[in-house]
This record gives sequence, structure tokens and C-alpha cells, in this order.
Amino acid sequence: MAPMATRSEGPYEGAARIPPAQTTRTPLVLTERDYRVLGPADFGGPGLYAVEVIGPFVPLQAVGPLVTVHDSTIEPHLGIGHHPHRYHERLFYMLAGTLDHDDTLNGIRGRMGPGEVGRLTEGHRGMVHSEWNHGDEPARAFILVYPADPLPEQASFTLLRDTDAPRDEEGAGVQTKELVGPRSPLRPHGDIRRYTDSRLEPGARLPLALDEGEGALLSIQEGRLRLEGQEVGQELRPGMTVIVPPGPGEARLAVQAAEPARVLRVVFGPGYGLVRRTPAGAGR
Repeated sequence: MAPMATRSEGPYEGAARIPPAQTTRTPLVLTERDYRVLGPADFGGPGLYAVEVIGPFVPLQAVGPLVTVHDSTIEPHLGIGHHPHRYHERLFYMLAGTLDHDDTLNGIRGRMGPGEVGRLTEGHRGMVHSEWNHGDEPARAFILVYPADPLPEQASFTLLRDTDAPRDEEGAGVQTKELVGPRSPLRPHGDIRRYTDSRLEPGARLPLALDEGEGALLSIQEGRLRLEGQEVGQELRPGMTVIVPPGPGEARLAVQAAEPARVLRVVFGPGYGLVRRTPAGAGR
């Protein structure tokens, strides 16, 4: 899904419009003040809302390969109509409800249900897709958008079912579901190296170890946690996001749960680095 106004999506044009990266390994903690809520006026139709964490409408334009991160809600019996995309790939992680994918250009249809991940590959040919909630309950999707590399010729739709996602006890009191990683059958066409959904018991720690050139995003979904690795530990609450930009050297940090908590974690390659600029429509 994309609002009516967005960055160019050509393989060269889009890259040319992203300014030079900033170099830092210091974690960034984003709150609601750093986001923008996109709504019907942005998407050109009712019933669709997206909290933009990374993208053209907020100051944080790109981190690593991620050019858009949305936490989207789609009201029952509504959605976004058919519109084109090329050259990128999208991961839809369904946190609630169902969405029906319809790509009329390629004759591809699919359904994404609760706990499932849809991989929407636009390819060189591109796709003309709609995402629609035909159910009676709101649907919620956490969406990552990144350049497809290597770029497939054709568009495709692949589903990781909830039951097929590996699960394990990552540490004491930490249960982790692997969406992308060495054990997951889902393979992105892009430099997304790990994507997990972890539930933490009170007192449990979720460490993050990044190699040189790797970056990460932590999205706090439930509970209160404390960010370790800082001079003073910072409290994290639902809706906050921690960004560790790609950069030289290794990076180590952890979050510790003060109460039952849930954290989405994405580890990625260097991509565009850390890119900030004045967002589109800033004067509106």
C-alpha cells in the first residue's frame, strides 16, 4: 500500500532522489512526534490509516534498505484500490485480521491471515494491486518496503503461514517467532537478514548483536521495556521504535522487559545508510 504521493520507484530514479547518508551507530528512539498518520485524504479512499515510521512523509527517509515502514489499519469491508508499483518488495506482517491481495496486471491473488506474512514482489514488470479487508473486523499490517535485489523479472506473491514460522526460546523468558532468518522458509528479494516477533516475560532480556554494516529496527508492540547500552537506560513504551543505523564496527544493545512485552525486530544490511531530509508535504 502507498499513499497517493510517494517517491519515484524506478531503480535509478528512486535512488537518485535519496540524499547522502549520515554516519552514526548511536541508537535513535522514535516516538509519535517523529511519525505521521496518513489517512483517507492521503490514500484517496476511506477506511485506511497508516502510521509512517520511515518514508517520504516523515524526516527519516530511509534506514538501510528500508524506504517505507508503515503500521497500517484497514477498516472492515474497505481497503486500497488498484494502483501500480515496480522494482520494490513489500512484507506484510498481519498483526490482526485478513487482507486479500489482487494483482490484476499479473493475474495473482492471495489472502493474508492473522500471524501470516505476505511477500509482495513487484518485479521489473511491476504489479497493479489492491489490498482489501473483506472481513468484519479491522485488519492491521506491519509493512516493510525495500528495493528488490536481485530484481526478479516477474511479480509474485508468497505467503508464510503462521504455523510454518519457526519458534524457539531465544533466551530465558523470551519466545521468538522467526519470520525471516536462517530457519524460516520465507526468502526476501532484498537485504532483510532477520525479522522476528518476540514475547518477553517480566525481567527477560532481548539482546541485539549487529555485525559491521548491519542496522536494526525494534518496534515496541506491547509492554514497557528499558533500553540497555545507553548511559542512562531509556524506558520504551508501545508505539515507540528503536533504530540502529548501519555503520562501521559492531553494535551491541539489549532491551529488558518491565512487564509482559512484545517486540518486532528487523536486522538488515547497509542499504542507503541513515537518510534524513525535509519530508514531502511538510508545509501542509
